[in-house]
Order: sequence, then C-alpha cells, then structure tokens
Amino acid sequence: MEKFETNYGLLSIRNRILIFSVLVTLIPSFGMGWLLNSMIHTTITEKIEQKLLYSGNIIEREISLWFKQRNYDLHILSNSFIISENLAGYLNTDNKKKQEASSPPIYTKKIATYLDSVQKQFDDYSRLFVLDNEGQIVAASEPMDMEQAIQLPTDRTEQIAATNSFKGDVYFTGKDSSPLILIGIPLFSEKRDNLGFLAAEVRLEGILPLLQAALFNNGKEAPLCAALVHLKDGSHFLSTGHSTDPVTPQNISTTIRQLFDSPPHLQSFSDYHGTHVVGLAMALNTSGWGLLITEKYVDVFAKVTRSRNRNILIICSFALLMGVVAYLFAKQIITPLTALTNGSLLVANGNLNVCLPIHKNDELGLATRMFNEMVAELKQNHAKLEQLATTDSLTQLANRKEIMRKLCQHFEHYQRYATEFSILMIDIDHFKKINDTYGHLAGDAVLRQLAMIFQETLRNVDMAGRYGGEEFLVILAETSGEKAQHTGERIRQAVERHTFIYDNNPLKITISIGIARILEEEKNENSLVSRADQALYRAKGNGRNQVVYIASPVTPLAS
Repeated sequence: MEKFETNYGLLSIRNRILIFSVLVTLIPSFGMGWLLNSMIHTTITEKIEQKLLYSGNIIEREISLWFKQRNYDLHILSNSFIISENLAGYLNTDNKKKQEASSPPIYTKKIATYLDSVQKQFDDYSRLFVLDNEGQIVAASEPMDMEQAIQLPTDRTEQIAATNSFKGDVYFTGKDSSPLILIGIPLFSEKRDNLGFLAAEVRLEGILPLLQAALFNNGKEAPLCAALVHLKDGSHFLSTGHSTDPVTPQNISTTIRQLFDSPPHLQSFSDYHGTHVVGLAMALNTSGWGLLITEKYVDVFAKVTRSRNRNILIICSFALLMGVVAYLFAKQIITPLTALTNGSLLVANGNLNVCLPIHKNDELGLATRMFNEMVAELKQNHAKLEQLATTDSLTQLANRKEIMRKLCQHFEHYQRYATEFSILMIDIDHFKKINDTYGHLAGDAVLRQLAMIFQETLRNVDMAGRYGGEEFLVILAETSGEKAQHTGERIRQAVERHTFIYDNNPLKITISIGIARILEEEKNENSLVSRADQALYRAKGNGRNQVVYIASPVTPLAS
C-alpha cells in the first residue's frame, strides 16, 4: 500500500497562512512606518524653518532699529554748538597758523574734550571723531595721530544722499576684541555748507543681546545659533554660539556663501566649525550683512530617530502577534473587519482623517469602500460647516463670532504672558450714501475691495474681521499704541488712495479708525472694544477720514 508523506513543510495551509499573515503585516507596517517617519521629518522641517524665518525677521528688524538709534545719537550730538562753532573756527584758521602752532588749536581741544565726555557715557562707542571732508581727523575722543586719515566708505556720498548718514565695513583692531564698524553723519554750517563729518567707531557686541532675545532660546540645552556674515568678502564676524577671532573675521566656506544667493529656506550643511547643522541664510537689506541661523542636526531630528526605533519595535511585535493570531484562528475576515471597527471608532472620536485599505473586492471590500466614501464626504461637509461658521461670506474675512473669539484668546494670552496688543475699529464714512446712490450691490463691492486692502496691508500675525455692517475689527499682535497708530494711518491712506470700482464706475471712499491698546486694568476684551468704539466715534465727530488713539480709559460718551 502506497504511503503518503503528511509533512508538507512550508506548503502546509497552516504555514502558508502564517507566512502570508506575517508578510501582509510586515510590508504595510514597514511602509506605514516609513511614511510616518517621513511625515514627522517633513513636519519638523517645516516647523523649524518657520521658527528660523520668524527669528530672522525679528533680527533684521532689531538690527535696523539698532542702526537707526546709533544715527539718532549722532544727530543729537551734532546739534551741539561746541562741535559746530569750534569746527567752523578750526576750518577758518589759516593753514600756516595750524602748522606753526606747537600744540593743538583751542578749537580742537574743546571738541576733543566734549567727545571724550560723551564717549564715556556710551559703552557701544569705542571712539568718536570729528573729520574734515578729506577724512582727516580734526578731533577725537582719545589722543591719537591727528595726521592719520580715517578710511571712509567709498560710497558715502550715495549713502548720505539716501539716509543722511553712512556706515563702513566691519573691521577688527588690536585695541578692541569686538568687531567694529564706522558710522557717521555730515556736519553742516548755518549756510548748509559741508564742514566735515561726525563719526563713531561702534562695537558690534551691542547687537548680541538683540540676537539672543530674537532666538527665544530660553536656556535650552541645544539653543539656536545666529551668526552675522559680511556679504562683500564672505567673513563671519559675530555669533551668539561661538566667539570670533579677536584679530580678524573668520571666512566661511563656499557652500555657506552660496546659501545667500537663493531665497531663505531650511538646508542641511556643515557650519564654519564643522558641525552638522540645519539652518537658513538670509541677506539683511538694511546693513549689507548676511544672517545665518542654525541648530544642530542631531538635536533637531532626535525625535525622528526615537520615533523610528519605536516604530520598528512596534512593527516587529505586531507582526509576531499577528502571526500567532493567524496561526490560531486562520480567519482572513478578521483583518478587514478589525480595520472597519477601528476606523469607525476613530470617526466616532472625531478623527476624520481615516482611509481604510481595501484588501479584496468582496462584501467587506464594498463595505470598506462605502465607509471611506462616507468618511470623505463627512470630512468635506465638516470643513464647509467650519468655514461657514467662522468666515464672513461677503468679504471672506473672519465673521464677528470668530474675530471676537480671537480677541478673547489675545486677552487671555496677555493676562498670562503680558504680551501687549492693540485693536483697530474701522468704519466706512458715509457708507449709506453709497448704497442710496449706487445700490446695495455697489456697497457689497466696496466691502469686498476694502477687505482685500486689509489683507494686503496687514501682517500675517494680524487678523481682520467684519464686526457688523460696514464696521471692521482688526487685531494687531504684539503692537503698542504708537505702532498701531502708524498701522492705522497706513490703512487709512491706502483706502484714501484706492479707487473702488463698481460696474465700471470709479468710487472714492474714506474710513475712520479708532485705536485702543490693551491695559493692565482691562477686565475683559469688551472694555477694550468699547474704548476703540469711543475712539472711532471721536474720529467721526472730528470730521471723519482720520485715526484717533485713546491711550487710557475715558468716561463714557454722554447720550
């Protein structure tokens, strides 16, 4: 009698089900793990890029303000009669008498004494000079070779014509370990004749606190690092993370220099110390410098590495578990049925980003397809409802409910962190006249075009919403009252200059703006809106087409 082998090995149904179950578990799981890892990597990359861009914009603004403050200081000093009268006296002195004098003229002594007393009051100033038109030193805040000429920038004439001041390149001296820069302004006589220049040798270390504050490190173990680069010669001269060479600037690599040739976006490279970092490079228009903001690569993507290892462990454990389950039950229906159940639970818990895989084109496959279509339609309807609930259908700005919710969030944030903000209450002047003259469709066109002006004028961190009718409420984040006035005036002028079009008819309108800044005594956001309303009523009462700012609480208007 023929004897048959009963050991089929891998060909057995049991083993084939086990292998198939493990394979269908491992392949999608590893694929999903890779996809998840890629999504986390992309998310972290986008987040760090936004953070670096935000810090870079703040640094650029702070450096611009820092230069403006230095120029302002020099303009204040130049108004002193000690400088103007004595410099004029010195220049009017005969050259022969200057050469025959055994000691410096009394004019230069007075200027030098004045400069020395001023220089001691400012830590950022290394030396102060009064120069003639050829760059020769007339007087200085400390004794030095008066025959020595200061190296003025070759484009100072263009700089003075543009900004009424000039600044030179960054340099180092043996006297001072800080990088230095020469900033100056022209000196004029009463007849507007150019007498010379008032210049200051400024220590750039004064910028470091501004850089640190803009990076928001808050004492982290792996903080951001900002470095300033001289774009003309590609030298790095100031950094928050590492001290520079006290004698000469450090040259950066060609790879880093090429980063400044393209728009700022996150890239991975080795910095000037050879450390693998991620960062971005951006040119600072106000100073002719470049800004390089970096963070160590291992610190940025440490979460991705931990998540990848954890996912591998989870996937392997799950594959083993599924193999045991497949070996015991051998029921192919469990996998799609479990997926449908889990997907239903996710949807029931509010997660609409569910798309279940369809394994077979059978009854369960049809049910899974219908489930996916139902979830997709539910997600689409949910998005439409959410947009309708928060957006004004005419202007596409936030509606009153949404703008008041954002205002409440700003107020709560102010109570917790004392981050100031301001609001603008805006009303269209004589809007009823437009509706009565041209019809309500013309009024709608004006509202839509006015909303576009708001979107073009405001920053990304600000928010505008339709408060009601022709009234709009604008929230200016991290903005003082004075800055809010500038913003309001800019909006008012933009509206006044704009020609509104309806049915090929040009319309000119104006707006009135009331401004209020958050105060410590503010109990809720409604009192802030009330003050902005009072400022708006005052603007209308004063003749319209103007901006009114109420800095402190006022008594209610008489009825």
